[in-house]
Amino acid sequence: MSCIAAHLRDCGGGTSAEHYISRSVLKLAGKAVRVSGFAWQQPGQATDIGIGSLTSKRLCRHHNEQLSPLDEEGRRFLEPLKRTHDEASGEADFSNETFLVDGDRLELWLLKVLCGILTASRAYPIPNEWIEILFQRRPFPEGAGLHIFGDPGPAAWYFNLLRVISVRGNRGEVAGAKFGIGGLALLLAFGTPRFHESGVESIYRPARLQIHKGPNTKELLISWDRYQGAGSVSLRIEGAISLDHPGPRSIVRLTHW
Repeated sequence: MSCIAAHLRDCGGGTSAEHYISRSVLKLAGKAVRVSGFAWQQPGQATDIGIGSLTSKRLCRHHNEQLSPLDEEGRRFLEPLKRTHDEASGEADFSNETFLVDGDRLELWLLKVLCGILTASRAYPIPNEWIEILFQRRPFPEGAGLHIFGDPGPAAWYFNLLRVISVRGNRGEVAGAKFGIGGLALLLAFGTPRFHESGVESIYRPARLQIHKGPNTKELLISWDRYQGAGSVSLRIEGAISLDHPGPRSIVRLTHW
């Protein structure tokens, strides 16, 4: 497979094995993860595999190295969510903590994950525009980028590592993706999203994410450099979170919607 960024005309170093999802993020799951929705699986099939198997040669070494800083940002975002879930589940006291996240890199990491998973699933060719955004040759279009859903109402929180639902536009193109990351709902959009469901709202490029339990709060401060971040997403955990879950807690699932 040739490098997905070949049209940038600066490939180098030969092909390089790259994880569909950052290895630093997958390591939060342990040694294995349950996956579904990939091209090599039957519809509806779920498979437990080692995290070292979730790789493909989709990037040259030069482009792989350029994107490696994004992997750390994915871990910096997801690790506090796992810590929050574990403490809220009664494994430790729920303490006040503040974490720092680079919003620009987080947004690009989501795009990197989406490109990797769509390549692995062979479901959709990656548009050149996405590649140019990913390698910071152009910005996201106006209104496009990261949205985090807030005020979802009462809901059970299960710590699934990653769920990706590709969202189709009016012409059948992939217009973005819904991400379930660490139990939170995010959207990466390639245009201003319109929600048909009543009461569904999202915060565009929020400056903070707060998760409350009792008197204490975990807060992720999200800084933005290339873009303007504003607003806050605030979620509250009521009662105990059950660790009982039908299957592994670490799941990678790709769905087309």
